[in-house]
Amino acid sequence: MKIFTNFVIILSLYLSVFSGVTNGQGDTVLLPNIIPNNYAMTPGTAGFLGPTANAARTYQMLIHQDQLTGMVNQYVTSLTFRIPTSATEDWPVSDVTFNSYDIYLGTSVPPSQRSLTFALNWAGTPTQVRSGSLVIPAGSFRFGGSPTQFGYAITFNTPYLYTGGHLLVELRHTGFTGTSRNNDAIGTAIPGYLDQFSACWTGSYTGTAGSQGNFVVLKLNSVMTNIENDPVTPVSFDLKQNYPNPFNPFTQISFSIPKSDLVTLKIYDKLGREIQTLVNEFKTAGNYSVGFMGDNLSSGTYYYRIQSGDFVSTKKMILIK
Repeated sequence: MKIFTNFVIILSLYLSVFSGVTNGQGDTVLLPNIIPNNYAMTPGTAGFLGPTANAARTYQMLIHQDQLTGMVNQYVTSLTFRIPTSATEDWPVSDVTFNSYDIYLGTSVPPSQRSLTFALNWAGTPTQVRSGSLVIPAGSFRFGGSPTQFGYAITFNTPYLYTGGHLLVELRHTGFTGTSRNNDAIGTAIPGYLDQFSACWTGSYTGTAGSQGNFVVLKLNSVMTNIENDPVTPVSFDLKQNYPNPFNPFTQISFSIPKSDLVTLKIYDKLGREIQTLVNEFKTAGNYSVGFMGDNLSSGTYYYRIQSGDFVSTKKMILIK
């Protein structure tokens, strides 16, 4: 079982590269990282069809670790792109459907060592984080602005824990019926290309080799780990309802303890059998949030139970797949 341990939500991080979104309870949980970093607030220099071409594509993006220093020990949960400033209307005009849109993440060779043989760009075993069909809603990539806003986030089936090193993002899709849309990108002759980032592609869903390509300006959404969210000491014990609920497959459980003590937080099935221990350690007084991944569990009702000193509380959560 993959477990997000000690995931604690961040409040109000609005930097030039990071801009949070909320979880419905006022807490900021998603932290987008824009690559290349120096194009977060600046339009790219070119365009590239790859991610949103109406014909099949395999597209690899190699990212230097220097571009990712703010994302170490974060779980990457989705990615997205933006359309160029030259766009004159939102895209797509109507919903478009990719029959297959697969995404792989893993350790990369340095961008400067990029090969046009795709398998040689992996420095380790790639992880498939997304598979299956993809529907991009009409008008979800907005035109206007310099740069334009990032569009519809393509959510992963399985979050990817980035622990450092160069990163390779590979997209494989079958195309769609409709009109392609250029994405904002960095040209191959621009400073930084091959040093901090590089890319290659081919016009096939199952391609093994291809050509050099422009690097699409990319936004990686992620959730942080091991960060305390609130220095204010709570006045009472509290176990909050998990969010989201129902969930599939990830949810977060928040709790407050007004004094330092041993804390245990466990997951049980409906028969009372222990599924996982999320927390079993001494915690100082504060507010915490722990992530739970139920990707290898069946749909159904589960319970989570906290104990800290004399305080005991149990709540129900529902997994729907």
